[in-house]
Amino acid sequence: MEIYNSEEQQVEAIKRFWKENGTAIIAGVVLGLGGLYGWRYFQDQQLESTMAASSAYTKLLEQQQKAADNPELLAQFQTFVDKNSDSSYALLAAFVAAKEAVAKEDYAVAAKQLNWVVTTAKQPEIKALAQLRLARVQNEQKDYAAALATLALAVPEAFKAQQQELTGDVLLNSGELAKAKTAYQAAVAATKDAQNPLLKVKLDELAHVTAA
Repeated sequence: MEIYNSEEQQVEAIKRFWKENGTAIIAGVVLGLGGLYGWRYFQDQQLESTMAASSAYTKLLEQQQKAADNPELLAQFQTFVDKNSDSSYALLAAFVAAKEAVAKEDYAVAAKQLNWVVTTAKQPEIKALAQLRLARVQNEQKDYAAALATLALAVPEAFKAQQQELTGDVLLNSGELAKAKTAYQAAVAATKDAQNPLLKVKLDELAHVTAA
C-alpha cells in the first residue's frame, strides 16, 4: 500500500481517487437509495394486495353462508382464485370451493380445485391435506388408480396414518382385500398415541383375509 508522507499528498490522492471513481460512487448511491425506496414501495404494495384479498375472501365467505345454494357460488370462488392466485387466501378459497363442490356432488370441480392446491401450495402440510382430500374425491369418482397415485405422493409424518387408512379404503373399494388389510395395518402402526375405533372395525371386518 502506498504511504503518504504529507497532507498535500493525501489531498492529491483523494482528488485523484474522486476524479476516477466519483461518478461510479454517485451512481451506486442513487441505485442504492432507489433500491431501498423500491423495496419499501414493493412491501407497501404487497400489504395493500394482501388486505384487498383478505377483504374479498371475507365477503365471499359471507355470501357462501347466506346463500349456499347460489348456483353462481362455485364460479365466484373460481374467479377469486384466478384473481388472487399468488395469495394464501386463494388456497383457502380453493379448499372451500372443493368442499362446496363435494356437497353438490360435483366431483370434477372439487378435483380441479384440490389439484390446483396440490400443485401450488408450498407448505408440505397444506399440500398433504389437499392430497388426502383429492384422493377421497377420486375414490368417490371410482377412479381408484388416480386415488392410489395421489396417495403414493409423499406426506409429512403426521399425515401418514390418514394416508395409509385412506389407501386401505381405496383398495377395499377396488376389491383388493389383502392389500387393503396391509394398508390398514400400516395405518395402525403409524398411529402413535391416539386410538382409531373405526380403523379397528375395518381391520376386524378383514380378519378372515391374509394380508398381502
